[in-house]
Amino acid sequence: MKELFTLAVILYFASMLVALIFKRNYKLSISLGHAFTALASLSLLAFTINAIPFALQGKAIDIVYNIGVAKIPFHIDGLSLILCFVLGALGLATSVYSPKYMEFYEKLGKGWLYIILYSTFVLSMILIVTVSNLFWFLFLWEVMTFASYVLMIWESEEEYVRKAGWKYFVTMHVTSTLPLVIAVALLYAKVGSVDGLNFANLASLKLSPIFYVLFLIGFGSKAGVVPIHFWLPDAHPAAPSNVSALMSGVMIKVAVYGLIRTTCFILKPDVTFGYIVAVLGTITLTVGTLYALKQTDAKRLLAYHSVGQMGYIWLGVGVGIVFIAKGGAYAAFGAIALAAGLFHLVNHALFKGLLFLSAGSILYRTHSRDLNALGGLAKLMPFTAIFTLIAAMSIAGEPPFNGFMSKWMIYQSTFLSGNGLLVFLGVMALFISAATLASFIKFYTTAFGGEPTKLTQNVTEVSSPMLVAKGFLASLCLLLGLVPALILPLLLSPGKALANVDLSGLITTKYWLVLIKSPLTPAGAESYFNPLLFVAVFGVMFLAIFVSVPSKKYVAEPWTNGEPVKLEHYKLKAKHYYLPFEEYIHGLYHGGSELNEFGIAVKDALTRAYLSVAETLTRWAAKISGAITGIGRWYVTSVKEVYLDEAALSPMVKVVQGSGVVFGELLGNLNLLFTIAIVVLGIILILLTL
Repeated sequence: MKELFTLAVILYFASMLVALIFKRNYKLSISLGHAFTALASLSLLAFTINAIPFALQGKAIDIVYNIGVAKIPFHIDGLSLILCFVLGALGLATSVYSPKYMEFYEKLGKGWLYIILYSTFVLSMILIVTVSNLFWFLFLWEVMTFASYVLMIWESEEEYVRKAGWKYFVTMHVTSTLPLVIAVALLYAKVGSVDGLNFANLASLKLSPIFYVLFLIGFGSKAGVVPIHFWLPDAHPAAPSNVSALMSGVMIKVAVYGLIRTTCFILKPDVTFGYIVAVLGTITLTVGTLYALKQTDAKRLLAYHSVGQMGYIWLGVGVGIVFIAKGGAYAAFGAIALAAGLFHLVNHALFKGLLFLSAGSILYRTHSRDLNALGGLAKLMPFTAIFTLIAAMSIAGEPPFNGFMSKWMIYQSTFLSGNGLLVFLGVMALFISAATLASFIKFYTTAFGGEPTKLTQNVTEVSSPMLVAKGFLASLCLLLGLVPALILPLLLSPGKALANVDLSGLITTKYWLVLIKSPLTPAGAESYFNPLLFVAVFGVMFLAIFVSVPSKKYVAEPWTNGEPVKLEHYKLKAKHYYLPFEEYIHGLYHGGSELNEFGIAVKDALTRAYLSVAETLTRWAAKISGAITGIGRWYVTSVKEVYLDEAALSPMVKVVQGSGVVFGELLGNLNLLFTIAIVVLGIILILLTL
């Protein structure tokens, strides 16, 4: 079984090698590279399925990779397997989808570099959610951030892409990497060695509450939680759509994994911290969804919904932490609430990945993301329309799709809690779900409804591989909605490990039936839902209506009062939807704009300071590297005889000389930002190993 995990890692490295071998052929390098990444995803899924029985027994799989200079430990438990499933499923879908889609960017070339970055990005996330040492966690975290940044600015000739990339890069290093570096540095000072940063060792220590704050900021900013969400609506749309699917579908979920791993398994679940997470989640789902409601750019609308849906995940996780920390009978209920948050994590990865791939398909055919200009695509791209409808209904929380089941479990974890604050947060989440539905009614009807526009009239369906990838994710959305018991036992395993209690009296998962009971609920007052029964009842009702009330289709010409108005001008555009509602909550939008301006000012100030320091370092580094290079060249050309002591020092001098040359080349040829990132990463690693 361990071999399957190792095979997945090897296949990702093999994809990089294959891409390099065929680097001169854009299409071949991408096609072969993604063939290997697809095999790697299948291997990861096979490993996950085989490892689930171990997780259900409370066991974990331990692996140690000896890379010569260090031994990297991995500890794969139920929480890790949940993320491995997400990475395997979405990795497989994007690997099948991408070869054809990346033809859209063929003019940019460098297909081999794209494959290397893609594999590095996905592999770093796989290793992050399985590694069991905080030093290597931080190293891989920075690799993930850097790879995602370079992928995101793939269209760097576009000014808006460069701006979005810079905002992402600066924000992540200031609000995510920096707090995590401080936390790791403090822990290293306490344990005194890199090996002491193993999760098991850290869990045995009594740690300060300051670590809750550092981990909350570090992981909250990467997850796009309000108020550190401002980078996400710009960053995710700027990336190619297959990369957007990974960033929205998986990368921000890795931050949730990090939060749970550090604050629940290394630190201990804390009631106050749980309330903070739940409240932040509710604020985030409210702000993200209401801002999504007014968007007319398809990918920007989806990006804001990523903020909103992360709020639902944090709400479920926060409620779970509250009750697990309380202990006793409440701990089991907390495990169920945590499972609800993790269920939405999985579901959001699937339907948001599908939505971004669908948006990519629209962009691939129409070269537009403007919902005001789109229309009539259901007639021209019928399969994409069906898959997008499934994803839209899933994110809106409509039964019998997977999004409904996880949202229903989150609602029950608040409504049955007997806690006034948590009940209020649940009511807010339920209300905002209606706004999500309204937003996707706009998204779907403007893009796919009505008659084709001038922009879309000659559009055709995308190729089979792109449809297969979307069909795979759509089938999972439907399957996990109809039969949630397929995954719920795995989702319950992290909470069971934390609460260390039996859950059999509070939750029942029998194939299609989910029943939840609170410790405060009297017998016979349990809350339950049966997806298949719902489908059967409403299916019969709709069939009866369809048969008894036959419909006649005809197109009625609008009355123009004699004016020569074209039919297309009667179409309701995306910008016209919900205008009265937008005016009603104008204060929220205005306040958000003011905060955004303030955030931009802070970012610009940090950027100026960052560049000023970088330019100073660049000048000094150029002088030092020039001096070192000169000394090295003088030594090589001037010294005729070599003595024993010189023979011992000669290799060192040559290394220094070579380092000077290499560093000089880096400063001369690479983008300044890349040079700075490499230097910063090197300094971090040196500080942690001193």
